[in-house]
Amino acid sequence: MLSRILVSLLSLNLFLPIYSEEIEEIIVTALKRSSTVVETPASITAIGSTEIEDRGISDMDDLKHIVPSMQFTNVLQSFNITIRGIGQFNGNPGVSVSTDGIFQSRSHSSQLGEMDIERIEVLRGPQGTLYGRNSIGGVVNLITKEPSQDSSGYIKVGYGDYDIGKLEFAIGGGLSDNTSFRLAASTIDQGEGYVKCLTAGCPNQGAIDRQAYRLKVKSDLTDSLQADILVAETTTKGTPVPYSFLESFPDIATSFGVPWIDSATKTTKPHEVYLTPKSESINGANFIDKAYDVASVSFTLDTDFGVIKSITAKQEFYDQFNLDRDGTEVQIFDTFDISETETFTQELNLNLEREGMSLVFGGYYMDDETSRHTHFDNPLPVFGFPFQSGIEFKHLKMNLESTAYFADGTFDINDNTRLSLGVRKTTDEFTNAQDNSFFMMIPGAGYTTVAQTCLRETKQEYNSTTSRAVLQHDLSSESNVYVSVSEGFKAGGYATYECSDPYDPEEVTSLEFGFKGSLSDTTSVNTSLFRYDYSDFQVLQVVGVQTVTRNAGDATVNGLEIEALSQISDNTTLNYGLVWLDATYGEFLNANGLAPQLGMQQLKGKTLSNAPKFSANLGINHTRNLDSGSTLTYRVNASYKSEIYFSEFNDYSQGADTIVDLNVIWENPDETLRSRFYVKNATDSIYLAGYISAATGGGRFGTWGTPREAGFEIQRNF
Repeated sequence: MLSRILVSLLSLNLFLPIYSEEIEEIIVTALKRSSTVVETPASITAIGSTEIEDRGISDMDDLKHIVPSMQFTNVLQSFNITIRGIGQFNGNPGVSVSTDGIFQSRSHSSQLGEMDIERIEVLRGPQGTLYGRNSIGGVVNLITKEPSQDSSGYIKVGYGDYDIGKLEFAIGGGLSDNTSFRLAASTIDQGEGYVKCLTAGCPNQGAIDRQAYRLKVKSDLTDSLQADILVAETTTKGTPVPYSFLESFPDIATSFGVPWIDSATKTTKPHEVYLTPKSESINGANFIDKAYDVASVSFTLDTDFGVIKSITAKQEFYDQFNLDRDGTEVQIFDTFDISETETFTQELNLNLEREGMSLVFGGYYMDDETSRHTHFDNPLPVFGFPFQSGIEFKHLKMNLESTAYFADGTFDINDNTRLSLGVRKTTDEFTNAQDNSFFMMIPGAGYTTVAQTCLRETKQEYNSTTSRAVLQHDLSSESNVYVSVSEGFKAGGYATYECSDPYDPEEVTSLEFGFKGSLSDTTSVNTSLFRYDYSDFQVLQVVGVQTVTRNAGDATVNGLEIEALSQISDNTTLNYGLVWLDATYGEFLNANGLAPQLGMQQLKGKTLSNAPKFSANLGINHTRNLDSGSTLTYRVNASYKSEIYFSEFNDYSQGADTIVDLNVIWENPDETLRSRFYVKNATDSIYLAGYISAATGGGRFGTWGTPREAGFEIQRNF
C-alpha cells in the first residue's frame, strides 16, 4: 500500500520545494518561550532541518556523536540517554524526551519513529522547574514539521549495507481556508544483521523491520483559537542486537551453580555471538516486537491577557523481546520480557508578555500505568536445583500518578540585564504490585512453584520542590554571559527484580557559568562551566540475575563545554567542540559480584559510568556550485571520546575511540531533487554500545556498536 502511494505521488508536481541549504538561525522553544540559541540562557544544542537531512540523523545513536557530553547505550533492549554522566535506571529516564511537547514516560518508547523532523533541541543540565521529574540530566525535544497552507512534501528512497532498504514520504497542504495537514510515513527493512551468529542454524542478528506514520492537522477555529491534532504509530519487529561475552569468569559461574558455562563454547570477538538455535530455543530464540501509538490534541488560545495552551495526549506502548541470555549455543538461560504501558498526560500553560517581563505558569498531570513480565527458563539443572527450573518476575503494577505546578519568569533589570526565576512543585504517587517466584519442572508433577520470593502491593508518595535562578547580561547585541543555579530530581521507585524497600529520588543542584555569542564576524561560540552536587545518586548493579538499585550517597560533576562555529569562506563552515568532564562518586560502599573476594569496596573518587573525561567533535561542511547550477556539499564529521567506564567499580572500560561520518549531497538548481551518499563509522571503529555484568552468567557482557555502513538516498521535493 505504501509503495503504491509513493508511486502515485512521484507522478505529481503540485508542491513547492521545501529544502534549503542556507545556514539556519534556529528559533527554539526549550524554555517554553521562543528565543534564539544565543538568547537562551542555558546549555543547549539545536539542530535544524538542514543538518538533520544532510547528516541523516534518525535516532539517538546519531545524536550522541553531535551533542556535547551526551551518550547513548542499548543493552538488553534498555535504551539509556546520558548527559554529563546522568542517565536512567529501571526504565525511568534521567534525561527526558518529548515529541511535539508530549513527554514520554519510558525510555524505551522515546527511540521510536523519528522522521520528518523540523529541529532537535537538547538542553544539558537539570530542568526541574519547567520539565519536572526525570529531567535531572537534561531534555531532548523533538519537534516535527508543522502543517501549513502551502502545499509541500517529499519522497525519499534509500539503500545501504546489511540490506537496508528505506522508503519515506511526507505530504501536506491546505484542506480548507483555515485547516491544513501533514502526513509522514516511513518503512525501514534491514534484511541482514551485522552480528554474526556462530551457531549452526542461527541467522545473523540485528535485522529489523520498522514502519511508522504520523498525521498532523492544524485548524484555526477562530481568529484567536487554534487546534492541533496528532495521531502516530510505530511498529518494530526483528532480531535484536544481542549482548555477548566481553570477558569470561567460569569459576564465578560455577560457584553460582552454573558449571555449564565453563565448558560451553564462547567468543569475545566483536560482532560475533553464540546463541541457541531457534529450533531448540524454548521461547523462540531472539526477537523483538514493539508497538507505539500516540494521539494528542492541543489548543492554543490567544487572548488580550496572554496565550493559553493545552496539550492532552494518550500513549500506548507494547514491548516484547525474547533473548538467549547466556551467550552460548547451550540452553542455559532463555528468557522473554513483556511490558505494556498506557500513559495519559495533560499540560496547561499560560504565557504572559508584559513590558519588561515574560512569564509562564503551568500545571501538569500524568497517569502512567505499566505492567511487566520477565520470565527466565533454565533448561539445565542450575542453581543447585536437580531439575529444569525458572524464575518469574511479574511486576503487575508500576503505576504512577504525578501532579505538578510551576511558574517561571524573566524580568528586565535594565536594557542589558535580565533575571529569570522559576519554581515547580511535584507530587508523585506510586502503586507497586509484584509477584516473583522460583519454579521447577518436577517429574510427574510438571511446573511447580517452589519459592514465592515476592508477593506484595505497596504505595509510596514523593514530593519535590525544584527551583532555578538565572542572571543574564548582554555584552553586545550579539553576545551575553549568564550564571544560573538550578535544581532537578529523578523519581524514586521499585525495581522489577527486587523485593526490598523502594529506592529514594536523587536530587541535584547545578551551578553554571556561560558565554554565548560572536568572537568575530566569522566565529560564534557557546561555552559553559558547571558543577553538580548530587545527593542519593541512584546506581544500578547486577549481581547474578538480580538487579539491585542503590542510592549511592553523593556524587559531583565538574565540567567545561565549548561549542563553536566558524565561517571559513562563503562555501565552507567549520563546527567544533570540546568537553572536559570530571564526574565522581562521593562516599559509597558496594560489593562487586564479579570480584566477591574483595568484599565491600569504598568507591569514593571512582568515575561515573558513561562519563568520558574528554570529548571532542569536528565537522567540515563545504559546498561547491557546479556549472550546471547544481550544488555539491561535502560533510565530514568526527567525534572523539576518551576512556569510558561502565560500572561504579571502574573495573572495565572502553578505550578512547573516534567515529567518522562522511556525507556527500547533490542538489539540482531548483532544489526539487537531491541525493545523499553516506558512510557512517567510516573507519570501522570497534566500540561498545552497552554493557552489563552478571555473576551468575560468569562474565561481562556488552552490545557492540554499529560497524561501518555505507549507503545512498534519493529525495524528490515537491
